[in-house]
Amino acid sequence: MESRAVETQRIIRTGTVWLAAAMIAPAMALGPLLASGWRPLEMPPPADVAFWLGALAAALGVAGLVWAGCPVLGFPLVQAHSQKVVCIRVGIVLNVSGMALAGLAILLSPV
Repeated sequence: MESRAVETQRIIRTGTVWLAAAMIAPAMALGPLLASGWRPLEMPPPADVAFWLGALAAALGVAGLVWAGCPVLGFPLVQAHSQKVVCIRVGIVLNVSGMALAGLAILLSPV
């Protein structure tokens, strides 16, 4: 591992890239669906629960990626580094798994 300062800067840079990807991917997938008249409220009960759980997990992941991509302002470097390491790891996992769950709910829904 490199120094904490270098590693923290790397996390901030990659966190910004992950955040951009996390915002573009759902827009590309859901945009055409919503434009065609599809609405998540029309899904049957098991699928809508899976969709909304996935959407919630993805939103929490985005929050983690936002925090990972923010510059360090009010924390000492040791504390900021540990926060950013956890935030980027948890943010990526929550976002990707949440989008996968929501996407599967859409694809496997009979409507």
